[in-house]
Amino acid sequence: MKIVGIVAEFNPFHNGHLHLVDYCKTKLNADYIIVVMSGDFVQRGAPALTDKFTRTKMALSCGADICLELPIYYSTGSAEFFAKGAVSILDKLGIVDELVFGSECGDIVALSEIATTLSEESNDFKSALDSSLKKGSNFAKARQDALLSVLNPENDPSIKEHYSNILNSSNNILGIEYIKAIILRNSSIKPLTIQRIGEDYKSEEINNFSSATAIRAHILKHGLSSEISNSMPSECFNCLKDNSARFADMNELSKLLLFKLLEEKKNGYEKFLDITKDFSNKILSNLEKYTTFDDFCMTLKSKDLTYSRISRNLIHILLNITSSNMDEYKEDDFTSFVRILGMKKAATVALKKAKDNSSLPIISNLKQADSQLDFNSKRLLDETLYASKIYNLICSSLPQSEYRMKQIII
Repeated sequence: MKIVGIVAEFNPFHNGHLHLVDYCKTKLNADYIIVVMSGDFVQRGAPALTDKFTRTKMALSCGADICLELPIYYSTGSAEFFAKGAVSILDKLGIVDELVFGSECGDIVALSEIATTLSEESNDFKSALDSSLKKGSNFAKARQDALLSVLNPENDPSIKEHYSNILNSSNNILGIEYIKAIILRNSSIKPLTIQRIGEDYKSEEINNFSSATAIRAHILKHGLSSEISNSMPSECFNCLKDNSARFADMNELSKLLLFKLLEEKKNGYEKFLDITKDFSNKILSNLEKYTTFDDFCMTLKSKDLTYSRISRNLIHILLNITSSNMDEYKEDDFTSFVRILGMKKAATVALKKAKDNSSLPIISNLKQADSQLDFNSKRLLDETLYASKIYNLICSSLPQSEYRMKQIII
């Protein structure tokens, strides 16, 4: 039995994702595909276009066999923690043979070389990193400079360009973090990559291989259309049609975020994950300019602070995601439970194998979670459920208790 893992947001599921799933089934001969998927908030620091159960149904309808939820601390984390959280789940299941992901370069050798260098943190790398930081570079730029100095000691222009292109592409960066997480865990999971097809993730072109960014932007601006239907499997388009009243836009969180910022103003924001004293002060000094979530991100944006990083940090404040809790979860090796969002009836064999081999409790029914989880695990689950309640507030429905919701089974 061959089991392949995929880490995804499916925000929403489109033809590029279908290409990845089909590759696992036809080229890798996977018997089962297990997906670790972000819940209702995603890594760029925003609500998902549609809820996690709709996206689970999309994935299962298009080839995935089991969908597991990535807890909120990792789904809204940096690329490093997004990857570490997801890989820890797949690794601790004890049954996943390969982790397959799309990347701009499609070069597993180059990605692995970079990941290994980052994992080993040699003296040469540390020295180059410190030198770049002292020159005033932000951490991301300093790390890239340090990598290039180690991987390209002769400073060959063509080699420098090759690695620079890899390090400037978002899916390559995520892929590097997946491989690094596998290395640091000494996991037996084998990483594999295929080259992404279609438009760049920043493109807003609508065609057969549009990016998720383009699809979201089009839907939020124009609604569903036949034009969009060409960008995704028909099963997914039908799921979106059934869910058309529940598309989420980050600006619908604007009032909730402002309330939270005002509520925490007296003590500042340093207790929240990834927020430094300087960034906390920057929020405070610009709070009077607040109009919407999106505009506030643009107000705070600078050369050293990207829009996505700001948005993630603000989501951490809104959802009460704290550094102290993250420290405890890291001490627990990131994830200490597995929650099933949905599965195919035909995947019961894989689920049984997971239950026999997993080092983590597998939650199929939330009502049984109290008896299965320790304090930290239950808190992480509760924080993830709380995030979904906030999400449901902006989706034209009352926050439905997930304890009363049934797993997606197809």
